[in-house]
Amino acid sequence: MGQLWEMIAHERRETLGGWGKAGEFVPSSYPNRIIHRLAVPVAISDYKKTRYKPTAPFWAKSSDQVDAGPKSAAAHQAPQNHGLLLQLPTEIVLLITEPLDLNSLYTLTRCCHALRNLLSLEVDNRFRRTLAPWANTPLMCAGEYIRSNPPGIITHLPLDVIPFVTRPLPAATAVTAYHVMQLMSPTNVIDSSRTCLYPPTLISRVNPIQLSPVEPMHWFQHRGTSRYLPWRRVLEIKKYFPYGQHWVLRNLTTMEYVFARVLSSKDGQGGGLDRPDAAHEWGFTLGTVVAVNTCWSDDSSAAMFGLDVRGKWAGHRFDIVTEKKLLQDMKAGGGTWVDVSHREWAAMVRLFEENRWNEDLGERRYEGGARPEHF
Repeated sequence: MGQLWEMIAHERRETLGGWGKAGEFVPSSYPNRIIHRLAVPVAISDYKKTRYKPTAPFWAKSSDQVDAGPKSAAAHQAPQNHGLLLQLPTEIVLLITEPLDLNSLYTLTRCCHALRNLLSLEVDNRFRRTLAPWANTPLMCAGEYIRSNPPGIITHLPLDVIPFVTRPLPAATAVTAYHVMQLMSPTNVIDSSRTCLYPPTLISRVNPIQLSPVEPMHWFQHRGTSRYLPWRRVLEIKKYFPYGQHWVLRNLTTMEYVFARVLSSKDGQGGGLDRPDAAHEWGFTLGTVVAVNTCWSDDSSAAMFGLDVRGKWAGHRFDIVTEKKLLQDMKAGGGTWVDVSHREWAAMVRLFEENRWNEDLGERRYEGGARPEHF
């Protein structure tokens, strides 16, 4: 029969919504939604410096030009065609715009070139902080028959929580972190329009318009582009996630890591695609590895073959970084990291072969549609 599964980050009280049965979500693109919530953007050190001095109004000339002669006084006067905001020192402008949210700040930068030059770096920094929200956060793909927590997760039922759930709860002694999250009305980060973030520099491939940094998911559905997934838009920002950086999924709890180029290769020896969302020719990705290994339930029904409902990584913390970042942490010490890339590649290949998902590649590429015929 099987049971329904839901990917959750219980500490953040967030969920990716119901994924259906394991035989439905494992071979689908649902697990890919995890990737951009774990992928940490690369450090960028080659930003262009602002052309304005921070101690003077940012439209003013440099100090060398100001002291050059009798015209220096005029250099401090604001041009007649500028508004009052542009006559303020840079620090004051930044203080005024600090309370604005990302969407409002981006809208302000579209008013004129001067504000864009001044605030573009702040917009970029704020957007960067919205990336990888699930990095270093315990994750669990909870089955509906869950009655216990994964190792290391302790549940404390808040006394002031008003029960509001759509399914019966177990006895008080068996309430898990998943049930507590349900009681506290978690945020469905797929349905929430303010979690589908896009940078100002990304142009839509299907509609040549400039998108705002925060855009509802229904934008794609109304324009017949529902297949153009929001998480993939984020991962295609090359300055944040450049290709050829040897991207790695890290289990921060067990200090194990999986190379994307190994998981996406044909023989498990490397040479495959090298980006956070790199997929094997059969469709599994780093997100699939996380989803399969974090499944946790007290019932063995899975509607598929080979799934361990007591996943070895359930409740663990993850991130996706570059090999450079991994090597830096290795040199810093604190433990021994273990490469399990080939092990996880072999496990995914065995899982897909056992369920015959390698035989119906065209049929099973669905997003919540009907189950494959062999179930």
